[in-house]
Order: sequence, then structure tokens, then C-alpha cells
Amino acid sequence: MKFGALRFALPLCAGLASQVQAQSSLTLYGIVDAGFRHVSNSGVGSIDSLSSGGYRTSRLGIRGSEDLGGGLRVGIKLETLIGVDTGNVGSTSMPGQFWNRGSYVEILDRGWGTLRLGYDLHPVYVTWMENDPWLNIGMGSSGNLYDTLQNGPLRAVFGPLSKNDTTLHYARNMLQYFSPNVHGFSGALALAPRENETVATGAARLRLIRLGYNAGGPFSAAVAHAVSDVQLRAGTPTNRLDDSVATVAYDFGVVRLAGTWRQFRAAGSRQANWMLAATVPVATGKVQLSHGRTRLSGTVTTQLAPGTVAGPVDGNGGAMWVVGYAHSLSKRTTLYTQAARIENRGQSFMALPGGPAVNAGNFAGGRSTGFELGIAHTF
Repeated sequence: MKFGALRFALPLCAGLASQVQAQSSLTLYGIVDAGFRHVSNSGVGSIDSLSSGGYRTSRLGIRGSEDLGGGLRVGIKLETLIGVDTGNVGSTSMPGQFWNRGSYVEILDRGWGTLRLGYDLHPVYVTWMENDPWLNIGMGSSGNLYDTLQNGPLRAVFGPLSKNDTTLHYARNMLQYFSPNVHGFSGALALAPRENETVATGAARLRLIRLGYNAGGPFSAAVAHAVSDVQLRAGTPTNRLDDSVATVAYDFGVVRLAGTWRQFRAAGSRQANWMLAATVPVATGKVQLSHGRTRLSGTVTTQLAPGTVAGPVDGNGGAMWVVGYAHSLSKRTTLYTQAARIENRGQSFMALPGGPAVNAGNFAGGRSTGFELGIAHTF
């Protein structure tokens, strides 16, 4: 009798388990990317190195979701940076920040959109990054043309803190809403409270809006604007940064072209960035080209870079050219190579990643060149 009941119960439990598995999932995923990199900075020297994340950022992540029925779904994401060349994991500058590439929970409704809570890339940065063929990564990154090392609005607001720990890319304590796509149009809103913390701990108040158009055809466009209120140290005044982006792209089939503009503005100074990009699909991969320019204007008086003095930054800036090729060995494995060059103007001293250390004294107006060859595998 007991044996007969067991024979009946086992298929029933298996059926219930399969239903549960169909409604919820948990996935471990990641990317391992490593390459050889050579960077030469004029008058300073050159360095050969093993790089991590030259084509796609090396990472380890957990993604989960559950179907609640009635068009509702809950999702989670936890993701951390991996240094393939060193074995390091997590943030190198924020102690204790293990999930430094995203940690959030979200609820999605087919009719109403998505509400997301946690640490995440914010929509202004995504608008800029998604039309960069290098996804703002490695030697070809459009982010090579802005940082907190140079005198300008970013340093005036954030001080010498690494740009990866500011609200230029990610934001902590963030509440985001993403509308559904209606006839190609969509929007996003974001708010992150500062929680009485300083930027040195990664906290800043963020307010953001984004509007975009993408109907699944060849044309897409978007505009976005964010305001960050930052306190460098307890008891000091709050600094404001305005971050604006506009982008347009068209896929002709034989080539996808994109143009993007991004401007940072703080009291006394501003920095405008432009990027033109082309992606050309070929039989076994794609050729990627980009050209970026940055220009600073106004006057800086505080948070000065070492070796500089207060005054105007008009005439500072630079240009970058990048060309590369990504060859698909399979759906998961890609060989890549790229070459890049940055030319500085005025007192700017921007350089490609992985090269000798530069500063206002040894590299102002200098030129940085380099190339990279690597392999990326997705799992």
C-alpha cells in the first residue's frame, strides 16, 4: 500500500517541480577576456602588459527571475568585476564592494514597465555607451577622453576619486523606472538619495530622465539628462554636476553609423565630448571604427590636478582614433585586435589604459598610441 502511494506521488512531485522550474530560474554567467597590450606615451616611455577586459569586461554574475503570473515577473542581478591578469575580484578602490558591476532587484510588468532598486548602470551612461562600438571598454573606450585626473568639471565636483566610483557610470541606492516601449518610444526615470554620505563612500544624489526611440528598425535616437549632487567630505559644500547626452544611429545593413554627444557641466567649467562610430559586419566578425573629440572651457579654481594652477581651461582637450576587428570563432568565443591613438591639446594629459603613468608635468599636450590582441569567452 505504501509502495503504491509512493509510485503515485513521485510522478506528481516531478510534475510540480517541473512547473516550478519553468516559472523561476537562476543562472551563473560570465565573461573571461584577456589580451596582450602595448602602449607608448610620447616622452614618457612604453609598457607591454597582459590586459583583462580589452573587448568585453571580464565578469562573474548571477541572474535570477520568477514568473509571478498575470504578466508580472521578478528579477535579480549580482555581478562583479574579474581581473583575469591578476585574479582580483570586485572593486579595487572601494573596500568591501564585491558586487561592483550591479546588484539589484526588479519587478517587471508587460503593460506598466519595470521598477528596479539597487546599484546599477544609470540610463544617461547607457545612452552614451550603447553607441560606442567598444562599449566604453579597453583601449578603444570613448571614456578615455574624460576622467577625474584632468582639471575641469569632473574633477571640480568629484575630486581625484576614480571615475568608476562616481555617478558617471553607476549609481548607488538607485530607484529606476523603465516605461514599456510604445510604438518605438520609451522613457526612464531614476532617483538616488545621497543618504547623508560623501562621494568618498560612493554616495551621491542623482536625478535623471531619459527619452528614446527604437521601433526595432534601422533608426534609433535618444536624449538623457542627469544631475548629481556631491559632497566631497563631511561638512563641505555640495557640488552639482549636469550630465547630458544625445545620440542617433542608423543601420544601413552594410554599415551601422552612430553619432553621440555628451556634456559635463559644473560651476565655472564644462566639457563637451563627441563620438562618431561605424560598425561593418563581415563574414566572420565585424570591423569597428570610432573617432572621438573632447573640449574643455571655462575656469577651474578648486580640486586642481597636481602640478597645475587655477585658471582657464579653454583650449584643453584632445582627439582619439580607434580601429579594430573582432573575429567570431564561435557564438561564445571571439578573437579581437585594435589600435588606438590619443592626441592631447593644451594642458590636457589623457592617455590610453595600460601605459606609463602620466601627469600634467610630463605629458601635457602629449600623444598616446597602442595596440591590443586578445580573446574573449562568454559562458
